[in-house]
Amino acid sequence: MGLFRHPHLVRGVVHTAEGAFFIHRGIAQLPDAVGESMGWQRVDEEAGDAVAPAREAAGRKPNLDHAGAA
Repeated sequence: MGLFRHPHLVRGVVHTAEGAFFIHRGIAQLPDAVGESMGWQRVDEEAGDAVAPAREAAGRKPNLDHAGAA
């Protein structure tokens, strides 16, 4: 399994004959054969190309200072 950058999607799900794969921040983790067959660019984790997973926003208060706030 490797990390591959989708050519234009930032998030979503890609369905292939080998299964469905989640895309987060433009990157999906899928088998090497699938990523290479689709021509996606491999992301080198050690070189810092991969985006770190999003952190949970637990404990944060929503910003209600805008005009649409209730």
